[in-house]
Amino acid sequence: MASLTTMEKLLLFHKLESDLFHRLVHDLAQDPATMQWVIALWLWLESAGHHNFIRRVAAFPGPVVLRFVEEAIACMRCLTSSSQGAPIGDDNGCDRRLPCTNALLAAPIDDVGYFHGRREVLDGVTHQYRSVCLAVCNVGSSTTTCVPINTSGVPAALPMVSSPTPRVAPLPLNPMAAPFQLNPMAPPWIPMQPLPDDYRTLFITFSKGYPISKEDIIEFFNSVFGPCVETVTVEKVAPGQCPVYGRMVLRSAAMIPVVLKGRETAKFVINSRHLWARVYIPSSRLSDA
Repeated sequence: MASLTTMEKLLLFHKLESDLFHRLVHDLAQDPATMQWVIALWLWLESAGHHNFIRRVAAFPGPVVLRFVEEAIACMRCLTSSSQGAPIGDDNGCDRRLPCTNALLAAPIDDVGYFHGRREVLDGVTHQYRSVCLAVCNVGSSTTTCVPINTSGVPAALPMVSSPTPRVAPLPLNPMAAPFQLNPMAPPWIPMQPLPDDYRTLFITFSKGYPISKEDIIEFFNSVFGPCVETVTVEKVAPGQCPVYGRMVLRSAAMIPVVLKGRETAKFVINSRHLWARVYIPSSRLSDA
């Protein structure tokens, strides 16, 4: 058998990044060129010691992955604007916090302002973009947008970011670049609306014979993570039997990785009783409690 070429080895080594890129572009309707930079930033995070960041992001459902994307874009905006000498300002009133990203980091980042003026970070992200993403994150020359890089290595003008329904306002990464032309064929802008319950839900289980009341669950999570719980529904059982599972709907999908602390399953102790939580995958309906 012929030995693998350097490119084949690179593609094999970064199959996870390639698969996530295609999921973002084809399943989640994101711009290919922008996603190359997003994955480049995530690769830089991994190189900075935040191991398995991309693998853990890829394990989440689409709407949650898009929250990570939004935060990555906010960080890239800060990097590229500071490299051009633009003031960071208040980012047009956008939320500067990074709740999803911080849930997977070895050490949390205060907010996107961390990236302001960090030339070494931009150089690292640009290196990942050039050496990895241009090769492994590619949907073909007929569909991939070319992103120019100026002589300083800074992305000169990255495309807008789109989200599947509900659509959010486009977010240019470089506010110092030439203004984007309005697209008359673009869908109308709609303010962010709460996602359907299934995309904001955790599946919860109890030790057999040791159920936990809905009130205690809500009180516990709201006290630990702030007012994050919308509703809790537990299994409806016959008299004399104890429920062993339920669902907890959060107010925001962005809270899922925060509550799970970046893991697939998280364990909690409420009133000396154990509760396990994981991402809910719709497969059956729970009876109303």
